[in-house]
Amino acid sequence: MRDFLLIRLLLIVVFGIVLIPEAIARKKKKIDAEAVPVTLYLNKIVSQSKSSIVKGYLRSAIVNDPTFFEVSETPQGERIRYISEDIDSLIVMDKLKYVKRKCKNIGFMAGKPKIRWVRIEYDGNGIDVYSAFFVIQNRVNNITTVSREMYYYFSIDKDIAIFTSRQYLSAPYVIGTPAVNRTQMAYYFCKIYDYPEFALRIKAKEFEDMMSVVKSWETEYGDRPVKRVAGKIENDQLGVQNSIAVVSGAESASWKRVKNEVVFPQYMRTMQIGIAPDIAPWSRKIKHGGNGYKIDIPPIGIYSDICFLDFSKLGSIGYLFGATYSKYSYNWEWDNGYGPKTKATSCNRFDICAGLSWHLTLCHNFEFYARLMMDLNMTGNRTIDCESGEKMIAESNMDTSVSGIAIAGLRYYFCKKVGVYVESGYDIGYVSSGFSFRF
Repeated sequence: MRDFLLIRLLLIVVFGIVLIPEAIARKKKKIDAEAVPVTLYLNKIVSQSKSSIVKGYLRSAIVNDPTFFEVSETPQGERIRYISEDIDSLIVMDKLKYVKRKCKNIGFMAGKPKIRWVRIEYDGNGIDVYSAFFVIQNRVNNITTVSREMYYYFSIDKDIAIFTSRQYLSAPYVIGTPAVNRTQMAYYFCKIYDYPEFALRIKAKEFEDMMSVVKSWETEYGDRPVKRVAGKIENDQLGVQNSIAVVSGAESASWKRVKNEVVFPQYMRTMQIGIAPDIAPWSRKIKHGGNGYKIDIPPIGIYSDICFLDFSKLGSIGYLFGATYSKYSYNWEWDNGYGPKTKATSCNRFDICAGLSWHLTLCHNFEFYARLMMDLNMTGNRTIDCESGEKMIAESNMDTSVSGIAIAGLRYYFCKKVGVYVESGYDIGYVSSGFSFRF
């Protein structure tokens, strides 16, 4: 029997030695296959001190108006951050060109024009088409939905680019074939530009898709002087696109530049598992002037943190939630008129916490962070008489309370995904430490 167990153990070890490296190798091949090559073209201000062309692999997403791009030399190498102001243009997968353009939407809730990163869909004669990818979260009838939408913008004679259509796509690098948004496009060619006959043809369903509209206008009006509706486009929005890269590059943005890879960048998720040596006095719920406090299970916590705002050098902000379990006990004296008796109370404490965190990169793989959380504490008390061992029903109950938590800590990642942390503050425990994982 013993020999059989040894053989089974040997087989498990052999399979582990063979299969684990194979699984790691397959995962690495998958990452390499899904890597997105990119070429950045830096502006003249930055290229005075470094090469004006940077080639590597894109490690950040071109969604929701990115303010920076992270690039690494290898698919899983160290990420170097380039802020938007330092880049004139970039090419993804050797074919998709992204540039900065001044854009605006149409409608009551359109907002002010803004400079955003867009993909060049068509660079035509007198008319250009750009696209920008957005992941949008909506809440309808108490249900949260997430949509992935590509917004399309027209720009005639390099004027400000105006929204004309949208399409639902699965990823930012998909090249779509949007349909004709007759209402938006007719408004664009009739109310902003003075082509009423062309707008009527759009409404009459003459064109099959967006590009047929663009190429038809280009053929008929591309070589003619542009006709604009008076008062619809401001003077500083006429022919503005050629100077956008220069204007953006001249903005003061030194506070955004970072020397090291940001430890907690936007969309990063972390999970930490740790333990505190004891429950802090302010967190202990001891009734009747109890004594003989004893920790049975020290606070063991697990927390998840997700970054949703990234301010580069000024740090990043995340939202977090987690839970902690601990157990402690104490004794107390009770006199019912027949002499004092010793009672023993055992407390099972469970905490659910949620709040915000701020992370600041100090150097390579090393960060400082602070957290503010609300804590819902639930403590189950079980009290017995030490002499008879009988349970006291009146003193065995569940206590709940809400309190605040404020802590600060340091975290260091000794490899790409695993690190250690130590933190202290007004928390369930004095100080806690453990392991941290990032995804």
